[in-house]
Amino acid sequence: MDPYTVGAMIFTVVMVLIIGGFIITTPILKRLGGLMEESVRERREARLEKGQVAKIGGEIAELRSAFESLERQLDLIGERQEFVENLLSHRERAALPEPGTDETA
Repeated sequence: MDPYTVGAMIFTVVMVLIIGGFIITTPILKRLGGLMEESVRERREARLEKGQVAKIGGEIAELRSAFESLERQLDLIGERQEFVENLLSHRERAALPEPGTDETA
């Protein structure tokens, strides 16, 4: 046999196998790629959800500490108000200026 004929037959067979392989494997690989992409997306969403849960937990802790701080401040204001009211209740009425009088001297 002529070496050019054998080479042409081998080339033709290889090209048919390559083209046929692409035709057969392309739909399979597209489906496999879609499944892999969906799996990655689900993992990413699960990771984001965990991150959001941690973020929400941190925000709740911040709100709790802010609430406790406000509660302490409110208690201090109440104590101060009771102290001032106690001082004013023991004060003599005569020491208070009359309304409408000007005592700048």
